[in-house]
Amino acid sequence: MKRKKLNTLVPAGVKRAIVLLSFAPIVLLTSCNSDNNSEDMHELNSYPSDLISTPISTSNFPVAVAESQTPINIVPSSAIAFHSTDPTIHYGSVNLNSVVNNAGENLKVNVTGADNANNYITVGGKKFNLINFHFHYSSEHTVDGKYSKMEIHFVNVSADNSYAVLSVLVDIGAGNSSLQNLFAQSPTTSNATNSPNITFNLLDLFPSNKREYYTYSGSLTTPNFGASSNITNGGPVDWFVFKNKQQLSDVQFNSYTSIYTDPNFRAIQPLNGRKVYVNSGN
Repeated sequence: MKRKKLNTLVPAGVKRAIVLLSFAPIVLLTSCNSDNNSEDMHELNSYPSDLISTPISTSNFPVAVAESQTPINIVPSSAIAFHSTDPTIHYGSVNLNSVVNNAGENLKVNVTGADNANNYITVGGKKFNLINFHFHYSSEHTVDGKYSKMEIHFVNVSADNSYAVLSVLVDIGAGNSSLQNLFAQSPTTSNATNSPNITFNLLDLFPSNKREYYTYSGSLTTPNFGASSNITNGGPVDWFVFKNKQQLSDVQFNSYTSIYTDPNFRAIQPLNGRKVYVNSGN
């Protein structure tokens, strides 16, 4: 069987703007400022082997899945510049009625009912509804080989079961009252659920500039890593990693890790010919 060329995988958000690239010279970013509290890239996988039911390889998964995994190391100087208004983020407030302490994803908030219907993004005119957001520490993605302290994933699913994930990197800095309020609702024991029934504004977790981001085609990052829509529908997960970071204080980070003592980030995966694009927001 002929192997699919991985460098043909283009995120949905780029497809609308790709025609512009064919008429303009490719612009490469040339520098990136690393945060002082970011950590050097190290090849670690914090998930214990018994959480991974099936190893990801071309022998048991389609080539396009096995060789297009997430997370990746983002190299800004190699990212291909494009311009797009996607994704359009239609997020507002949600009712925190299912705050979950999950062994695989740490703090996780499920978004259901009317909140699921009312909070969504559109990519290329396609609607993806938010089903949950959850936390990783350290970050899963790295930028120029540097880890951030945390990473928040907003998982969105379309009617045809395609996935698009928004990623916010978090580092130590000013205190963040929204994160503090959210952490305070977390159960203190594993595999427990709290239902505080309070309102929370999702946009408080995002950087003010949401137009600048990196995007690429990848996979889910939590076990089982390949068992997602990118197998059933033959298409990868569209990732949008915001360039600008959120912040939290040392005290807030220590408060989080006092509850969630085990890191939950997956090892960096090879690009295997995939392209990483950067939206300048202009």
